[in-house]
Amino acid sequence: MDNFFESLRLTWVGWVFAFFIVGATILAGRWLVGLGMAKFNREVPGDLDGIAPSADVAAPVMPRETKTLLDRADELLKQGTQSEDNQALIEAIDTYRRGLALLARPESPLQWALAHTNLAVALETLGERENGTARLEEAVEVYREALKEYTREHEPLDWAATQMNLGNALARLGERESGTARLEEAVAAFRDVVKEYTPARAPLDWAAAQTNLGNTLRVLGEREKGTARLEEAVEAYREALKEYTRERVPLDWATTQISLGAALETLGERESGTARLEGAVEAYREALQELARDRVPLEWATTQNNLGTALKDLGTRESGTARLEEAIEAHREATRELTRERVPLQWAVTQHNLAVVHRALFEKDREPRHLDDAIEAIDGALEEFRSANKSRLIEMAEPLREKILAAKGAL
Repeated sequence: MDNFFESLRLTWVGWVFAFFIVGATILAGRWLVGLGMAKFNREVPGDLDGIAPSADVAAPVMPRETKTLLDRADELLKQGTQSEDNQALIEAIDTYRRGLALLARPESPLQWALAHTNLAVALETLGERENGTARLEEAVEVYREALKEYTREHEPLDWAATQMNLGNALARLGERESGTARLEEAVAAFRDVVKEYTPARAPLDWAAAQTNLGNTLRVLGEREKGTARLEEAVEAYREALKEYTRERVPLDWATTQISLGAALETLGERESGTARLEGAVEAYREALQELARDRVPLEWATTQNNLGTALKDLGTRESGTARLEEAIEAHREATRELTRERVPLQWAVTQHNLAVVHRALFEKDREPRHLDDAIEAIDGALEEFRSANKSRLIEMAEPLREKILAAKGAL
């Protein structure tokens, strides 16, 4: 079973973002989470025209220059998140900072907190798109500034939303850094959010927090030995699915099924038996009922690839070749959308996985054709890995190619 850990899962499901911005909840390419809106407006003298503000308006009148800057920053943030416009995000960051330089915290504490939150959103969004961690680290600090005013006692929903964003930023940092300290902090943040967003009070927000908690625990579990974190992740995903039902929020339900499948698959790799792997296959297949190829082709293909890795894992433990043949079919389905021209690296990962399954089939039935298919697949994968200079993937693929060639040489 020396090829058991050679398959590669593709990822596309990430943390659920609960970004605050005046008048809207913004998601940077993530699934929408409906959270509380800003509880005040940025008004200047003369703008109300005698109309009484609503009972929810809690902030004092803001000087016109400050309001103009922060309104402009909000527009730039929307533009940057909705159109992949990084320059707009850079301008939003600068504009928020200029507005905050004019905004006194003692006189306008909630507006001060909101501006900090949106500044952090801009930093986090840009940090996700860039290499390195500097933007994400700054986003963490700015979210923490906002939480000085968004306290749980006085602003529980704004506190919870900002805690969610803080957890997201910490989790992203934790993904990019070695060690587990940031991930541990993210887990703590999401656990706090779960306590405030109860199923009775805010069911979908609670489910989003459970999903984010599960994602963070899964990353921790993949880095650590043992199964405790992964088992916690599975439990968090199953909690989320109590509110993320297919009828209510079909895409959230599907993405959580995929995350559940990934956690179960990793558990199955570390445990004997097949129950966890069978659960992973079931979860991926559940997700594919909702992720139609014509609606979300890349997500459908990514899930097909991951279904193939779980089927391969099952096939190496079971007698016969039925699961392995299903794995081949799933990976080939994936390449209908994960084409070399469109997404060369994802295509290469899928080719690598095909090579792993073809080699496993050869070990079952000793048919030489499987090795020929394996060589063709791994050579294509290596060509793209080298073109993209992906050293870790090259280091995985080259030994696999040597094993396949050695098997051919022994015929």
